[in-house]
Amino acid sequence: MTGLRPDKHKVFNFIDSNPVDTQAIPGHFRDHGYLTLGLGKTFHEHGGSWNADRYFNTTGRAGRPYYQYKANECPIGNEGGGQCISPDEEIYDYHLRTETIEYLQHAAEWSREENGKPFFLMAGFRDPHAPWAAPKRMYDLYDEDSIDLPPPASKTLGKDTPLIAWSAQLNVCLANGTSFPYSYDEPVSDKVMRNQRRAYYSSVSYVDEHIGAILDTLDEEGLTNSTIVVFHSDHGYSLGEYGYWEKKSNFDLTIRVPLIISVPGKTDHGSVTSELVELTDIFPTLSSLAGLPPPTDIDGFDLSGLFDTSMEALRVSVGDEKSNVHIRGARQVVTQRRDAAFHQFPACNTPSFNSTRRQCNYTPASDFNFMGYSIRTKEWRYTLWLPWDGELLEAKWEGDYADELYDHKGDDSSEFGKYELINLVAERQDVVQELKTKLKSHFFQKVRDEYSRVDL
Repeated sequence: MTGLRPDKHKVFNFIDSNPVDTQAIPGHFRDHGYLTLGLGKTFHEHGGSWNADRYFNTTGRAGRPYYQYKANECPIGNEGGGQCISPDEEIYDYHLRTETIEYLQHAAEWSREENGKPFFLMAGFRDPHAPWAAPKRMYDLYDEDSIDLPPPASKTLGKDTPLIAWSAQLNVCLANGTSFPYSYDEPVSDKVMRNQRRAYYSSVSYVDEHIGAILDTLDEEGLTNSTIVVFHSDHGYSLGEYGYWEKKSNFDLTIRVPLIISVPGKTDHGSVTSELVELTDIFPTLSSLAGLPPPTDIDGFDLSGLFDTSMEALRVSVGDEKSNVHIRGARQVVTQRRDAAFHQFPACNTPSFNSTRRQCNYTPASDFNFMGYSIRTKEWRYTLWLPWDGELLEAKWEGDYADELYDHKGDDSSEFGKYELINLVAERQDVVQELKTKLKSHFFQKVRDEYSRVDL
């Protein structure tokens, strides 16, 4: 939402507050004349309504109150897994869908009354966040006995992977509340795994139905051919691969996310790119696609040039990344292209690299033990775990560390849990040294350079 990384923004978890003067996607569009309306889990703070009066139009004839998100309670009070078969009316996302359609119809009517003035609408669905709530018709889409399972080798932590890479985050449980223990070397039974996967798949399909209803409304309002639509999640998910459940890791399954951007006149034929992109890139890319001035001092790249498939591009080198330079009339547009994508996730209550990790949701950043930094190229994922300096709020880049290297050659994102089964650090020190250098340059030196620039 801000285009910034935690190390730069100093917002690491649920107890860190964004400064109220932070620029973010909806506020940027509002500042440039858009009617902006917000619903659901967009920001995590204040039920999604953090800074809503600055970022969204919440009052007046054109505005609408920010529609806050709520948790589903099934099993009651439990954010574990498990079947959660409920009627539509008892599920938050169904109400979010209904409200989103009403907000969209209102924005369309307002736009027509204002001679086509633009609007920005953002809705954050909670599913497939556990507990996985969906009506019976979604569960009926899946035969539990036929649900796929990871290969046996993928059900436990990979060979030579340090224990700090793993944590027991999700309370794996049935709809009746029965829980099942698991660890990095002891997976849950196939029956339980299929039960949990069916519930997860059902909740994903439920969100798919909501999105279809919203897009149908866009069609009915005659706006499909003039509206950019962006769909993405905030993280991936592990469903028993590497003995891991849920998110909160530096594994590829957690970091890799769906990202779909529909731009009228540019993506009409379902274009697909194999370029590396990040969620930090959405802010500058969406601004460029909408013809707005770019946001300043952010970590994301403007990747709008990926949509200019009809133009011949001149590729030039820009640091560790690459760029496309396009000439549009008299205006030159520079679009960066990534050689790598980056990620970070901390470890708390973790005494050593050889201990499984605990989450840091409500731990002050000054009390973190380690920070895990990860870099993904088209062929490799490398993760480096470093001790954390709680006073400076930065990693200690010299000294002890643990690391992971996984070969992703041939990975087209169609298989899950296949590519991070063997830690190749010992065998491929040449790759390790190259990617470690890139990590340090990107996270440590870049942040230090930013501090220096601000201090001057």
